[in-house]
Amino acid sequence: MAAKDNKADFVIGLLVGGALGAALALLYAPQSGEETRGTLKQKGEELADSAGDIYVKAKDQTTQLASQVKESTTQLAAQVKEGATTVAAQVGDTVGKVKDDVATGYAQAKDTATQKAAEVAGTVKAEAAKARATSRRSATSDTSSGDSAGGSAA
Repeated sequence: MAAKDNKADFVIGLLVGGALGAALALLYAPQSGEETRGTLKQKGEELADSAGDIYVKAKDQTTQLASQVKESTTQLAAQVKEGATTVAAQVGDTVGKVKDDVATGYAQAKDTATQKAAEVAGTVKAEAAKARATSRRSATSDTSSGDSAGGSAA
C-alpha cells in the first residue's frame, strides 16, 4: 500500500512542480502581459491534458491489474478445486481398499474359525466314540466277571 501512496505523491509532486516551473518561466520571460497570459493558458491546457493522460494511464493500469488479479484468483481457485478433487478421490480409494481388506480379513477369520470348529467337533466325536467303546468293554467285562464270581459262590 505504501508503494501506491509513494507513486501518487510523486505524480502529484511532478504535476505541481511542472506547473510552478512553467509559471515561473513565463513570469520571468521577456514577453508582454497578453503573451504571458496566452502562454500561461496554453501551458495550463497542456498541463490539464498531461494530467488527463496520466489519469487514463493509471486507470488502464488499474483495470489491467484488476484483470490479472481476477485471472490469478480464478486459476488458483481451479487449482484448489482440482487438488481437493484429487485428495477426495485418493481418500475414497483408500477407504475402498481398507473396506476390501477388512472384508477379506473377516472372511478369512470366519473360514479359519469354521475349520477349527469342525476339527474340534471331529476330535470330540472321536473321543466320545472311544469313551463309549471303552465304557462298553468295561460293562461287558464287569458282567462277565460277575457271572463267574456268582457261579463259584453258589
